[in-house]
Amino acid sequence: MAKPLDPKAIEAERQTSSRAERREQKRRQMQDEISYNQRGNGVIIPPQKRRELAEEPSKLRVAAYCRVSTQEEQQVGSFDMQIHHFTKRIEANPQWELVEIYQDEGISATTVEKRLGFQEMIADAVDGKIDLILTKSISRFGRNIVDILDNLQTLSALNPPVSVEFETEGITYTGDGRNNLLISLLAALAEMESQ
Repeated sequence: MAKPLDPKAIEAERQTSSRAERREQKRRQMQDEISYNQRGNGVIIPPQKRRELAEEPSKLRVAAYCRVSTQEEQQVGSFDMQIHHFTKRIEANPQWELVEIYQDEGISATTVEKRLGFQEMIADAVDGKIDLILTKSISRFGRNIVDILDNLQTLSALNPPVSVEFETEGITYTGDGRNNLLISLLAALAEMESQ
């Protein structure tokens, strides 16, 4: 007597063998392609040159702000030294491009109104001409805590933001919030010194 057929078992065996056959066929096809390419008969596509490497990276547009509050001879010497120092420092860095050395000579920093060089620098930064501002210290940048913090916030709100490096304190303000407390304290000290 004939053995009864189980359709589910037959279908499962058919699917298992066909999956295994397909896998084996794909494996053989890949091995054939690899062998063909290794013999040098295949098409070799050279890697594309990355355009970013060919292009020269853009230079950082750097400005400096120099200020002295009185016309005394020592202050004038300090003013000339600041200008000379920042000019040399910017020109010595091949990744930097000098925008301008903004200056206010013999003008108090308790308000921004009389500091025309400072106002011009902030306007140029807002116009997108500056990426980084160098200054000797927070007290050179200003002696009014409100003006200092307002101007720093204006610069950090730009797109892209303009950073300010205070050389004496060794702080670079980028607007990321890391140096806010320290800058606020130093700005308050600068204001107290002027009083």
